[in-house]
Amino acid sequence: MNELEKQIEAAFDFRGHVTATLKDGTSIEGYLFNRQFADPRLPEDNFVELVLKGSGQTRRLKIAEIASVALTGEDCAAGKSYEDHLKRNAAEKKAA
Repeated sequence: MNELEKQIEAAFDFRGHVTATLKDGTSIEGYLFNRQFADPRLPEDNFVELVLKGSGQTRRLKIAEIASVALTGEDCAAGKSYEDHLKRNAAEKKAA
């Protein structure tokens, strides 16, 4: 797995916005929800898909066009595990 593929996998697992920097210098920010880069037979067809920040529209980017992917947004689910939810509920019941 090369460095870009590692960045894409980390972005796919991340629950916040990422910034994809293209080889032409353009940056695109959004939520990476899909990727395909495991098919060495068709590297020109490998892609990532993002929900664009602020618009809700989706965009598909060819991996061959991407220079890097960075985790730039806040992890929207940080601190929102089921265990944290149970602790908050228990604390609220105790306070009431």
